[in-house]
Amino acid sequence: MHRGGPAVARGVGTDYLLRNGPKDADPPAVDTSKAARATVDIEFKKRPFGIARYVPGVGGKGAVVRDVTQKTRYPGDPQGQAFVAGVQADWVLKSVNGQDVSGMDFFVIMQMLDDEVMDPVAAMSLNLKASGVKTDLRNGGAERTQGEKFAITSDLDKVAVVDMPAKLVYQQM
Repeated sequence: MHRGGPAVARGVGTDYLLRNGPKDADPPAVDTSKAARATVDIEFKKRPFGIARYVPGVGGKGAVVRDVTQKTRYPGDPQGQAFVAGVQADWVLKSVNGQDVSGMDFFVIMQMLDDEVMDPVAAMSLNLKASGVKTDLRNGGAERTQGEKFAITSDLDKVAVVDMPAKLVYQQM
């Protein structure tokens, strides 16, 4: 049985992009290589950093801060690190532990940072995938079989996650 239109190819990272990617109200994507104002060095001690959302630059390259968690809940709150350090929306991520990331693929940068705070719905979805519940969207779910196991792999699995503490350099647009 085949529902809907033709199969849709989905790149790795679609789940992240749907949750945290560009929204209709966002300004147009920027060329992250053209950021030329002051840089700000920030050392994050632990995850999560408190950057609620990054968006890709032009062509899916680089990462731009879109939303910062605007408070710290308690002294030492990891989600308040970016707020306390003064990180602002529209800052471009230039480097991570000395490695220039301004021209890297957005999803590689996100994998490297491993800094997403999961909401309960997203966490449940990923837990189902990790436990082997098949969620094949290529055919509208028509080929789902209860209990069928599968493994999700991608080239992003080869990207090393940065060690903590992590030194990130941001550049103002």
